Amino acid sequence: MNASRNDLALIAVMRRYFEAKDEANELKLRLETARNESGDEIGRFYDLRTNVLHADDILTWHRLRKEMQELMSHAARWARGGSIEDCDAAKAEDAADAVQLLGIQAVAE
Repeated sequence: MNASRNDLALIAVMRRYFEAKDEANELKLRLETARNESGDEIGRFYDLRTNVLHADDILTWHRLRKEMQELMSHAARWARGGSIEDCDAAKAEDAADAVQLLGIQAVAE
């Protein structure tokens, strides 16, 4: 199977998307467990001003959700034929690892 650098960038983007999604889901589960144990209302528990104990986790969850939106934006750009090789997720992952893992032969564009 042949893949362009842009295709490999999509693989990196989607890999990071699902990693972030898993992290966000695990974090949300922990937060909801803590909220249920505390008996707090949703609005009060997720208010950073009143819940200093969980503020870092709440901010991290929001950061992960924002990252997921950005990654899906890159995937949509790829689907429309645009280049996503310059996005952070594509730069962060070594393309050689993705090629070797998937048995893909990269082709120069």
